[in-house]
Amino acid sequence: MQHFDLCIIGSGSGNSLIDERLDDQTIALVDDGRWFGGTCLNAGCIPTKMLALPADVCRTPELGARVNVAVDPPRVDWPGLRDRVFGRTDGISQAGERWREQASNVTLFRETAEFVGEKTLRVGEETITADQFVLAAGSRP
Repeated sequence: MQHFDLCIIGSGSGNSLIDERLDDQTIALVDDGRWFGGTCLNAGCIPTKMLALPADVCRTPELGARVNVAVDPPRVDWPGLRDRVFGRTDGISQAGERWREQASNVTLFRETAEFVGEKTLRVGEETITADQFVLAAGSRP
């Protein structure tokens, strides 16, 4: 059984807590393996914002008509748009995960976890303990 000074559950906002102030602590970073970086990076805020500009551009013909300008109907290259969005977010997620894996004071666990006792967490088949826990796993079960 491994023991840590701090266990952070969630690699989105929880991941951002780990900085040089914690260099002298052992840290377990636990995330369920679905994606590294949380919802905002992978399926929420960032991809949505990257889709907003193309959506605004598609409205150009409508806006042009208001000022007597005709523009051909827009055409969307959906595979290209998808690849641009997720090519960017997937790269950030993968680089962030590699960076955390290389940190000397951080142990990354990429499995579902559950509390099984006081300050005790089962992560996959392993049981870990920590002095403190941060729950940053999002708002959905």
